[in-house]
Amino acid sequence: MKNYETYTVEDFIRDEDFQDWVRGRGSRDEFWRSFLKNYPGKQTAFQQAEQFIRAINVAPERLSEAEIRKETETFIDKASAYSPKRYAFPEPEPVASRPDNPVRWLPAIAAVFVAVMGFGWYFFDKKPEQPAAQVSGNSAIQLVETTNDSHQLLRVVLNDSSEVLLSPQSRLRYPSQFSGNSRIVYLQGEGSFSVKRQRQPFMVYTGEMITQVLGTRFVVRAFDRDQKITVQVLSGKVSVYKKKPEQVPDNKEVNGLILNANQAAIFEKSDGNLTKTLVAKPLLIAKRAKEIPFVYDEVPLPVILHELEKSYGIPIQFDEQLFESSKITAILSSESLYEKLDLLCKASSASYEITDGQIVISRKGYR
Repeated sequence: MKNYETYTVEDFIRDEDFQDWVRGRGSRDEFWRSFLKNYPGKQTAFQQAEQFIRAINVAPERLSEAEIRKETETFIDKASAYSPKRYAFPEPEPVASRPDNPVRWLPAIAAVFVAVMGFGWYFFDKKPEQPAAQVSGNSAIQLVETTNDSHQLLRVVLNDSSEVLLSPQSRLRYPSQFSGNSRIVYLQGEGSFSVKRQRQPFMVYTGEMITQVLGTRFVVRAFDRDQKITVQVLSGKVSVYKKKPEQVPDNKEVNGLILNANQAAIFEKSDGNLTKTLVAKPLLIAKRAKEIPFVYDEVPLPVILHELEKSYGIPIQFDEQLFESSKITAILSSESLYEKLDLLCKASSASYEITDGQIVISRKGYR
């Protein structure tokens, strides 16, 4: 029986069960997903080990012994200079019987690093299409690649503490250390992003489209087999625009769309058309989810529509004078937004349509 209370970074890295889970091949997915809930004091060691194992997916190169020695010394120097303040993780609780001292695991990390650099070709036979990227200036940044070959979502934690739930048959490439004026990652497939707010914008490159945020939650779907790329915003605000050959991260003059919560963008690969719409299942904005009961007794329709607009964060366009005489009595607590609109429109002889990420309500014969 493993004593996870005493686990260090070295223990996690050596644990084959943990290695399999990080690479999406393990059979104990639920256990590792809930691990930090059961062992919150191990969060720092858990995250560091997870990032290290993912980092060995960088495309390997044949190196001489001198180059391996140099790389190892550089890695140890960086690890020795590590400061926990760089991450937004709490410090692990000290364990009297086995202190979690970073110096203890440096030799083991170095040994694993040398093994990876020298024998990486044996374990990994896929090379990323783009092994290096120009992130800022003229410095080429080596990218880490994570591929989800399992049938479940794979959680990836980035250097800035942002998280990505990578869908099956999807691939994410990202720097092991973000630097420069932006945080850039490359996605093929589908990923749900929870981005930590920082001064540097977070940018997701998916083919011909770029999604840029500062900190929010959104889902990007960009499978090669699909005819379109979609971005759905769960919270916050996102800008989406088409990539141009001259596009650089610092360029503020871009043509695209601004998306708010419950809005979505669709990029058609065939003609390069970029349009704004709504997500398939709009959700209540978190801060208002428990405030509105959606119970009405002879309430004017415009009052209800304004309430829905604020609760879902979606603009609703309508003629207030046209609907001010419509009084509604209904309980709409369990219905989705679209079901609510169907019932309200039926009761007031109206109809609605989605245009440019907004809901437009009209009455027959009054357009």
